[in-house]
Amino acid sequence: MDFEDAASRIESRAALLRNGVTRRDISTGGVHRIARGGFVPHEAWAEAWPNERHLLQVAAFEERRRGGPVVYSHLTAAILHGLPLWGAAPARVHLSGSHHNGAVTRGAPLVSRHRCAIPDADVAAVGRLTATSLARTLADVLRTAPVATAIVMADAAMRRVAGDDSRRAYDSDAADALRGAVARRLRPGARGVCQAREVLDLADGRSESPGESVSRWRLHELGFAPPRLQVRIPGPGPGAYFVDFGLDDADVWGEYDGEVKYRVEEMRRGAALDELISAEKAREDWIRGVTGRRLVRWSTADIRTTAALRTKLAHFRVFPTPSRGLSHR
Repeated sequence: MDFEDAASRIESRAALLRNGVTRRDISTGGVHRIARGGFVPHEAWAEAWPNERHLLQVAAFEERRRGGPVVYSHLTAAILHGLPLWGAAPARVHLSGSHHNGAVTRGAPLVSRHRCAIPDADVAAVGRLTATSLARTLADVLRTAPVATAIVMADAAMRRVAGDDSRRAYDSDAADALRGAVARRLRPGARGVCQAREVLDLADGRSESPGESVSRWRLHELGFAPPRLQVRIPGPGPGAYFVDFGLDDADVWGEYDGEVKYRVEEMRRGAALDELISAEKAREDWIRGVTGRRLVRWSTADIRTTAALRTKLAHFRVFPTPSRGLSHR
């Protein structure tokens, strides 16, 4: 879902009544109320991912906003730019500017107004909306968002500018150019700038999913050496396998398994779940056999906190080198 999709789903009370929804349905929660006068079907809200829910909030805000243009910023801008979200949807729609010339009517979603100057170079068109540029958005998010969200968005932005999925290639120069642009927008002494710099230094677009990004941050907090990412292992035929993490200081391979691991393109092409599981077992056996290394897997539940991943890895006797980490204390 993008913003235009979200905007097309917002309906006013009058439109609902014209379409046969009763006043009782509206008053008793038969439809989901996003803002005063702005509704979506209950199932649309229930099925929406957190980033999609925020787009619906932005659409409801736009529907009731009066006045001139505004500049969306922070997490709102990040979601408009298409960066993935980790965790719950933002509670507020974020705007930035030295002043705001649009009145917001009573009942609109809660809004956070950040009073600050936005240079023209830091403003970008995102569809028919105006938001902070990708570099400025990252600078704001890395300072103010929870660290797991920050690393997920930083990695995704790096992947967007530097990744080439068709060739499994990564342009480090392009990634470093974005890294530099973000760094120049981090004002010394600003709130959260230490977190922002740490996340920015660690950001790497070779992480292929939000779960891999959060995993890397947790490994960093546990004191593991920076892992090799998407490590190529020659396969039994002309192809190759790729492993998420090469944890060289622990002499193991690591892989993140999301809840939707088996809802992959192969299933959409008709492969049965048992076939996918069998193929994955053969892959894992091959990797262990040809490299002589164990392969350790973890799930989303294992990276909710650093302590959870520490516990998971400790069960398998996987620790960073003693001089670096704390996971075995």
